[in-house]
Amino acid sequence: MGLSIDKIRIHVPEQVLLNTTLSKEFNVSEAEILKRTGIEKRYLSAENETASDLAFIAAKKLLADNDISQKIDFLIFCSDCFDYVAPATSCILQDRLKLPQSTGCIDLPYGCSGFVYGLGIANGLLHSGMAKTILFLTCDTSTKTLHPNNFEQRSLFSDGAAAILLSKNEKTPPNDFIFGTDGSGACDLYIEGSAFRAPLDKNFKREKFLPNGEMVMNGANIFSFALKTVPKLVNDTLEKCGLKFDEIDLFIFHQANGFILETLRRKMNIPPEKFYCNIKDYGNTVASTIPIALYGAEQEKVLKKGMKVLVAGFGVGNSWAATVINY
Repeated sequence: MGLSIDKIRIHVPEQVLLNTTLSKEFNVSEAEILKRTGIEKRYLSAENETASDLAFIAAKKLLADNDISQKIDFLIFCSDCFDYVAPATSCILQDRLKLPQSTGCIDLPYGCSGFVYGLGIANGLLHSGMAKTILFLTCDTSTKTLHPNNFEQRSLFSDGAAAILLSKNEKTPPNDFIFGTDGSGACDLYIEGSAFRAPLDKNFKREKFLPNGEMVMNGANIFSFALKTVPKLVNDTLEKCGLKFDEIDLFIFHQANGFILETLRRKMNIPPEKFYCNIKDYGNTVASTIPIALYGAEQEKVLKKGMKVLVAGFGVGNSWAATVINY
């Protein structure tokens, strides 16, 4: 039996950052911004709004649609933007959501590949019998770590949350996963001044006005990493799942950058109608990009019951992960 994604709900902040604003600030045309990123719209969390706040609202939407809050026996919260170093933010969310005290809780400190990693953990919990119904929440508020003068990062990153209800599906085959890591590239994307190795100091806060630390990104290295890693990841996943390329109905990758996604699509000869992308309307929401894309594909009737969907995450770490979901 396989893994079932029963419901997905999403939530984004109220404040929107359009290309019009970036164009005026950086003297770059709106058309050029769209060409470089594939993005028209991003969402910015409010000053006192945390990742757990956004995830909480997404979860409330999901639980309102399904009167199952008392059936949740495990909560996974995937984020790079936790409330505290300790305690686990998932424990705080358990209380806010009024889930049973028998609910197991775990924080997953992952970004771009975190959704698929979380699916893998959930799959193990479900099939070991340790859980029957899992609430999987993803959210990052990366925009709080972007320097106001950094055009590249501000044109890409966005804040958003997703809530996913997971259980076992008796009618589908078991899920196989591919995971991988190359930690030598970990500092191609990291948050400076954010934890114990390089803690935030008063000068940093005063000079940069970034109390949560500053994102540092080597875009060229990340681009090269994606082009090298993702095609092999897709092929290895198909082989492990015993599937042929043509048997996949839909490909959904981490929505990192529109240019990267289109380059990967062409490199792997994926037909446009089988390659779903909604980065234009949401930006790069890090851990939430794939579930937000799954939700969008469902709403647009692109994703339907009975489809095989290959989902692939890649990025922070450097890490990567993929699986095939039987809808």
